[in-house]
Amino acid sequence: MTKITVGNGVYIISEIRREAPPIPAVPRRKAFLVLLAVLLGIGLFNVWLSGQYIRTGYRVSTALEEKRTLQMQKDVLRTEILALRSPARIDTIARTELGMVDPRMEGVIR
Repeated sequence: MTKITVGNGVYIISEIRREAPPIPAVPRRKAFLVLLAVLLGIGLFNVWLSGQYIRTGYRVSTALEEKRTLQMQKDVLRTEILALRSPARIDTIARTELGMVDPRMEGVIR
């Protein structure tokens, strides 16, 4: 600050301001690059996470389809077991293929 006398005791106060030193561009650029790298990392992580979500969905869908197929096979096999265990079928096989006959009273041991 400078006082300048301009007659009759009147002072003019002038202020000389210095310009602030320029902020170096390197730290700003470095901060920008760090921010850009962080945002890029977050974006890539988000893309990877979405891919994992989709792959997991496909795996679940495949597993559910396999479960349905196995349940259908189980139902078919249960029906086949019931058909194979039927007394009429067993009687037919015993008489035709194995040559078995009904027991006679004279063959019974007392």
